[in-house]
Amino acid sequence: MDLTSDQRSVLLALTTDWQAPIQIADQLSKEGRDSSKVNQSLKDLMRVGLVQTNPVVLGMYRLTSDGTVTQADLLRE
Repeated sequence: MDLTSDQRSVLLALTTDWQAPIQIADQLSKEGRDSSKVNQSLKDLMRVGLVQTNPVVLGMYRLTSDGTVTQADLLRE
């Protein structure tokens, strides 16, 4: 699967625990948070089934099982 650098960064920052986009953005850049890139990457990753959104608490995301496998593959590269 071809992922953009932003998508890769977001995927690597995500965990199986629920996280808000601002938490993910904080992990990626301490100086300048760009939550718009994080939000777009989350949408793209959800479309391909690597990320899921919390059905009860809006605006919370986590890795799916496929996302966990893909993350592990990226870490091995």
